[in-house]
Amino acid sequence: MSVKYAVLGLLVQRRGYGYDLVQRFEEQVGPAWQLNAGAIYVALDKLEQEGLVRPLASEHGETPTRRRTVRGAPRVVYEPTERGRERFAEWMDADSSLAPLREVLHLKLALSTPADLPRLIELIGAREQSCLQRLEAHAGAEGVEEIVAEAPSWPAAAAVMVRDAEVAHLHATVEWLRRVRAAMLLTQQQQPAVRAPG
Repeated sequence: MSVKYAVLGLLVQRRGYGYDLVQRFEEQVGPAWQLNAGAIYVALDKLEQEGLVRPLASEHGETPTRRRTVRGAPRVVYEPTERGRERFAEWMDADSSLAPLREVLHLKLALSTPADLPRLIELIGAREQSCLQRLEAHAGAEGVEEIVAEAPSWPAAAAVMVRDAEVAHLHATVEWLRRVRAAMLLTQQQQPAVRAPG
């Protein structure tokens, strides 16, 4: 649902076509979202079905259609309809709900047994390393306060704010992973040794 409104918002900013929208999404939102490019095309289809965007007619007056299965199909440029602009403004005004925690690792923890601890400790270590690598990619980047003090354009400041959200999330995740791993190691030490049969 959010990708649909993000695509609509990008089109409110200016007209665009599929690949252009993918690039603009990545520039403005950053890599943390981990966008599947196909989601842009699905969103365009939904937006068009709902009458929120429309394809622009070609210079010959023909309205192109997007053919996914044919390489080299004509590029279809979209623009928002008036109804689309209104819907985007409503979405911007609406409250943003807190996203539910739906991590596979959380399910594994909830459904694990003491026998699963060794593998879970490995998984948590791997997740921590992944988070630290992503944090390293942001090392040295200016923070929100520095960027805003320089009075940049709003899009530049907003992009830094989104990046800052990822950095804060990664720091919190690393801290949580370290606490969980320490608790697991303690639990593992407290478990009675299992004797081999025979």
